[in-house]
Amino acid sequence: MRRVWQRLLDRLAAAEVAICADEILRWDKKQWQELLGLGLLRETELAESIVCDQCGDAHWAGVYWVTPGVRACFGCETEGVFDIEIDRLRQWRIDADRVAGLVAGALDLSSPIEMLRRGRLWHIGRRRLGGRYRDIFFGMGAGSPVAEMSAAIRSSIGPGSALLLTVGCDGNPEGLPAGQHLFDLASVSRVEDGRVVIDLDYVEDRMAEEAKSTRKSSPNIPVPAGATWRDVAIIVFDDLLQVTVCGKVHEKEFADIGVDRQSQPIQLLKLFAAARGTLSSERISKTPKGDTPSKTRVRRLRALLLSLIDIDGDPVPNQKKADTYSCAFEIRLVDDDGYPTPAGTTWIDFCFHERADGRLLVSTGEKQRRRGLAIDQDDTPRADVAETTREAVRTYLIDDIVPRPSSGRMPAEGSALVDLLRSGGRIRRAGDDMAILILAQRLREWTGLDQDPLSFSDSTGTWLASFSCSSVLSAPK
Repeated sequence: MRRVWQRLLDRLAAAEVAICADEILRWDKKQWQELLGLGLLRETELAESIVCDQCGDAHWAGVYWVTPGVRACFGCETEGVFDIEIDRLRQWRIDADRVAGLVAGALDLSSPIEMLRRGRLWHIGRRRLGGRYRDIFFGMGAGSPVAEMSAAIRSSIGPGSALLLTVGCDGNPEGLPAGQHLFDLASVSRVEDGRVVIDLDYVEDRMAEEAKSTRKSSPNIPVPAGATWRDVAIIVFDDLLQVTVCGKVHEKEFADIGVDRQSQPIQLLKLFAAARGTLSSERISKTPKGDTPSKTRVRRLRALLLSLIDIDGDPVPNQKKADTYSCAFEIRLVDDDGYPTPAGTTWIDFCFHERADGRLLVSTGEKQRRRGLAIDQDDTPRADVAETTREAVRTYLIDDIVPRPSSGRMPAEGSALVDLLRSGGRIRRAGDDMAILILAQRLREWTGLDQDPLSFSDSTGTWLASFSCSSVLSAPK
């Protein structure tokens, strides 16, 4: 039988952080009290519904207050109305920040805890494990794939050694890069004598076994049958590439694929990553410095990519009409969490919509060109190119666009974005409002667009969004 500590970690892994009084009746009381003493459970508002325990049907019933805060009842269609003991309505929430702190304490880590991804990933310190010093991280698997947490770790510490302790794991642990080790916290920890204990002997033995079984990887990345360049995503680091093919993550250091970080193909790849995949021929020929024609630079980059990833087709096709080159795969720099803006997109193509749960739906129209045959009036067939627009919709948090500071509070520019969405893209603020000016800069950085996303009207004293804004929530008053 799983102990209460493991049960709580299971709930945390599933993002179900609320615990009601009826549930804990089946749990060991001593263990429950022990966990309460650790401070990882915060009592929250009383429940608004409970499970009926009178008719044997176990249906949910709403709570009605006879005397607010003093006497409550619920109704059962077959058995009638019954009073409820107030204690049955008590609820607790699991504090993930406190869990991260308890894990740090169990490992004797004294460094300040740093939140890398709000509510999802914490850097909890550094200590010697398995014969070397390693950075230690605590992660929430619910909604955070292993590859995403791994990339955030790389962004934080580079290619250093790391131990990631998670609750819930959405992804393939085998896709972790060399030097990173992942363990399920529930399987290596317990609560004993009022404190969290980590089984370090087991962790070190496992890490030693993994180190013995490590083999030098092939320079070529295996590709599933039928994969296309659209199934590829590349994150460019200073000394390596993180390549995801059909959801599986591979890491290749530049030395492993026979190139230097200063080589022309790698420099051009970094340039594509900084521009999120599209460059003009003129920019390619000028940066990095040199006299090599842009066509030759792109041809060398194509050869490198095709030797690394065995996929048919052109990975960097030329858009002759626009005189640009666009990567057929997703690419970005490691420290760029921006929006993958399609080539040729302007602010008028963007739509931001706030859902009821606070998440944002961000969409743009991505143009696609298809070749086919058309029949002239004299029944003569001719080649034709049809251009269609497909709407691409992605989901984000406000924090993804406007990161929170270490205090955890939403910054003023984040609140300004919320106000803008709930007001349909028009808010009354001063022309020199710093929050609006910072928001405009952040939106430019996040999308990679040079044009101004917001404009100020002197006649009305309002800021206007150049993109579509909407929300299911009410506008601020």
